[in-house]
Amino acid sequence: QIEVLGTTFNISAYPGEEYQATLVSGSVKVDTGEGQSLVLKPSQQASLIPGSGNIQVCTVDTAFYTSWVKGKINFKDQRLEDIMRILSRWYNIEVDYSDEALKNLRFGCYVNRYEEIAPFLELLEATENIHVKINGKTIIFYK
Repeated sequence: QIEVLGTTFNISAYPGEEYQATLVSGSVKVDTGEGQSLVLKPSQQASLIPGSGNIQVCTVDTAFYTSWVKGKINFKDQRLEDIMRILSRWYNIEVDYSDEALKNLRFGCYVNRYEEIAPFLELLEATENIHVKINGKTIIFYK
């Protein structure tokens, strides 16, 4: 449960993923429902693995977690798997990896949701660390 106390914030709560509340301004009270609660300060993010009852708090760059509102996101040294998790939602695509190690490659890039994904994929291939194949609505990464 999250109680808003006059604020700007972002919530991420997708099935099978860690829940996150990121505070930009004001304050937010986060409660696990199991007796643990805390009040976030600006630039703090609370993360909760569903069912664990354990909240972890860290300081983050809030621009990354709120830029999606404007249809843009600036990935900074992010794992390919994390980048593609977000982009697969934006573009309604599936992602496959021929090698699990590819998921851990790190990239920095700027993506505009309202543009095609092709320029982003071309940029990845230009690094010569990864190759991309598009098969319908599935993007396949391989070495």
